[in-house]
Amino acid sequence: MPSECVFEFDRPNPIYYSGETVNGRITLRTTSSKSVNAVYILFEGEAKVRWEERRTRTVNGKSQSYTEHFRGHESYLNTRTNVFGEGELPPGTHTYTFCIPLPLECPTSCVEKYGKISYEVQLVLDRSWRFNNVFKQPITVLQTYNLNMYSDLLLPLKNEDIKYFCCWPCSSGPVISTLIIPFGGYAPGQKINYTLHIDNRSVGYDLEGIEISLRQKYEFKASTPHHKYKEHTNTLATEFQAERVLRLSKREINATLVIPPVPPTSRTSRIINVSYSILMAIKTGDCHTDSEIEMPIIIGTIPLAQSAVNPTTAAQWIPQTPDTPAGAAADMPPSYDNCKPPPFEAATHIGEKFIDTDVNEHDRTDDFIPRYPMYTNFATPSAPPPEAGYRPDAPLLHMPTAPPQYN
Repeated sequence: MPSECVFEFDRPNPIYYSGETVNGRITLRTTSSKSVNAVYILFEGEAKVRWEERRTRTVNGKSQSYTEHFRGHESYLNTRTNVFGEGELPPGTHTYTFCIPLPLECPTSCVEKYGKISYEVQLVLDRSWRFNNVFKQPITVLQTYNLNMYSDLLLPLKNEDIKYFCCWPCSSGPVISTLIIPFGGYAPGQKINYTLHIDNRSVGYDLEGIEISLRQKYEFKASTPHHKYKEHTNTLATEFQAERVLRLSKREINATLVIPPVPPTSRTSRIINVSYSILMAIKTGDCHTDSEIEMPIIIGTIPLAQSAVNPTTAAQWIPQTPDTPAGAAADMPPSYDNCKPPPFEAATHIGEKFIDTDVNEHDRTDDFIPRYPMYTNFATPSAPPPEAGYRPDAPLLHMPTAPPQYN
């Protein structure tokens, strides 16, 4: 019977903020003695980037196709704690505790097609003349992005586009589109209430409809075999207004976009960066290109108090931050001792997931999906009352893992 390993953490879901300490214990059950060089707990936080591109080259006058492999790696944390030395590990139950502080600089966990930022707690049995026994438990790490620390996000966003229909031999008046968003930053689960003013001054063209979408853009940076950038864009939410805007008429459209569970906007440049924007496209039809407005927005982990449905009750949802300068306070992990913590939901995943081919297929954790805070009912009048905060003396919660497979 193979060995079994159970990871236990100090909270129901292993979700931690940068700056917090990951506390827990590992219970290893073995049915036979094992000769080991060492048994140790390994905690790794890293980013990996990988993609391939087809190339063509000429060799001896002949054209050849080949594949160029781009790679990138960034390490955020790598700690090793020995819990058993060289010798015979006896059969039975073995319990090991761990206490791992997370640096404030740790970026948020994320998974995308061409890369991922991941954090894992591992128990490794280093064995002589055999494959190591490795047990892994991924966790979600969130870098705090408290939008209340940035006063400029309280300002509404406004963008205007003017489009002329000048397809010879015809010409027409302009279409003036104005998109307004109440705030510059939001958190997952919130609704973006937008207003769109359309003034169709053309004398010969009716507008066929308006499409508003929330877009997520990932940027990946590779350093091997040389520096290279790659972008990948996802459409997270779309709202289509089918009403036509007739020539020489005006229309005002008020609607909403809901932000799904996604990682916050990147604030520092790393090998994986994520950003967000609102894209408006007016369908003009005929031979004309669509009129577009793109407006960048910020997505954080703690919403603006003023953006609550009922701002007077927002205090019970906004966690306290230390009395430190704005830049530092925005990075500190939140305290939910006196307010209601948000629920966490698995990330909205678009397309393929990153497969870490650098790791043995039996030891991969590619199925893990990070979880993010959701403020779906942020400060509504019917919100449930605040719950008691986490108590450090509460019993640890089990996080079982499947036994590893050995060759």
